[in-house]
Amino acid sequence: MIRSNIILLSGLIYLCACTGKVTLPDIDISVTDDGVVALPENVPDVFKQYFVKYTKVIAPNGKPIHILAQDGWTNDQIKHGRNVLEHILTNYEGSVYGNDKSLVANSMSDQKATMVFFNTEPDLEKAFDEGLGFATDLSMQDLRANECTAVGSEDYMNHITRDASYEEIWHLVHDYGIKPTLPKMIKEMRVANDVAEKNGWKGWPEDEPQEHPNEYMGVLIDNYYDLWKIMPKLYEGREIAEMGRRKDRSDHGQSFEGKSHFGRYFANSRFSMKEKDPLGHNVIENYFHPYLTFTPELPENFKGVFSMEFDKNVSYTYKSQHLLGVTIKGDNNVALIGNNYDNKMNGNQGDNSFQGNGGNDIIDGAKGVDTAVYRGPAADYKINILENRIEVVDNNPDRDGKDTLINMESGEFVDQVVSFSNNNIH
Repeated sequence: MIRSNIILLSGLIYLCACTGKVTLPDIDISVTDDGVVALPENVPDVFKQYFVKYTKVIAPNGKPIHILAQDGWTNDQIKHGRNVLEHILTNYEGSVYGNDKSLVANSMSDQKATMVFFNTEPDLEKAFDEGLGFATDLSMQDLRANECTAVGSEDYMNHITRDASYEEIWHLVHDYGIKPTLPKMIKEMRVANDVAEKNGWKGWPEDEPQEHPNEYMGVLIDNYYDLWKIMPKLYEGREIAEMGRRKDRSDHGQSFEGKSHFGRYFANSRFSMKEKDPLGHNVIENYFHPYLTFTPELPENFKGVFSMEFDKNVSYTYKSQHLLGVTIKGDNNVALIGNNYDNKMNGNQGDNSFQGNGGNDIIDGAKGVDTAVYRGPAADYKINILENRIEVVDNNPDRDGKDTLINMESGEFVDQVVSFSNNNIH
């Protein structure tokens, strides 16, 4: 059990004067390459009792939005959660509510908004039964390891686990950022939710209708990024197909076809949401980018092909089609395939291939012997060898766009391979 709200460590007391509750000290995350650090010794015992890792997002006011994680979380999962948080807080220029999100982020940091990454639901319940929520001055929202899947992991590539990170991290942003600063957005959410409920959306918790717009937005976000177009297999380790038996979550055994979130919502993709729930689609587009603004790092043991190009026969591409870029880690040979956005692709120490497809892409092969792949014959492209980069411009305006290549050894066209060496084309 938690012994005290005042915890003395190394001669320092991390106590909030206004509440009498313990708080987190400033924690330096720059000491690791990925910004995920072991929880330092100088934090109060109540945090070390439950968590072992830490990272954060810095708001424009210079204050942190914290992320605490238990030992069952991989660094890749933690980074994915941080990426999602940063994405939700990234300005969306020209949008109705997201043009300047600094007030949202600052409000969160002022209230010490914190994601707490527990291993499982029982771990969460144990911590709060023992008084974690009362002992600290943090404003917390939970996410469990068995409901978060890192981009490029085996789980992600096989579309196994329902990724709840977008929904749960949205709840943190909503409660401590959106509600205090964007009242017009809150009203629009309520109107859209009420119309959706009339059309078949089963809001929850059923006994807390005031929370339905918040939960509804989480559902919309998932569908906007096509996380349910192909239904995931597991929810917190349980078969989603069996969720129809759970009265609190499902549509009581009816078919989930064309629906999402255990049958509670009547659409299951961005396309169907726009068609069946235009008010919900509009409120999402008034704040959220149509693409994912973060660049995930694939796990170091990743090998083979990772595609951001949509392929209806490859389940993970329903999700990855919304990415703007990817970074490869480690030294395995990997093939990256882009989409029609302006992609940013970063290589590793292996011998990699990069197919940018449409858009104006920036591709850095890094180390190894790397190849840029194109869909036309070499004569269709203008190749400029510059001092620190290579520019490849497709003369066909509807194909491969303009690529900027860095640390790239060759270009593979449909009719030949062109070597880039000593500022000459061979």
